[in-house]
Amino acid sequence: MCSLCKREAEGLMQKHHLRTRRTEKDATEFVCRECHAVVHSLFTNSELRDSRLQLDSVEGLLANERFQKALSRIRRLPVGETLRTRLSNHARGGKRKWHG
Repeated sequence: MCSLCKREAEGLMQKHHLRTRRTEKDATEFVCRECHAVVHSLFTNSELRDSRLQLDSVEGLLANERFQKALSRIRRLPVGETLRTRLSNHARGGKRKWHG
């Protein structure tokens, strides 16, 4: 079961490093691929590491307003269906490309 959306997603789980480090001693949670993709599309790695934002725990992510909005969409998805994600303007550094 996903720690974030609470859906049964057997075989579709990914390990999420809560502090965006890749060492064995750092805390990890198993989350479904949709939640994992959304976390990394909404927040930069430096934001996920910043203890002031409290995004380095399941409780902190669940309390975040931006993540809550995405979570409501994820919970409506059938398990196994992929949610299309892209980096938000915020995660890209607020830069927006204009073509014209």
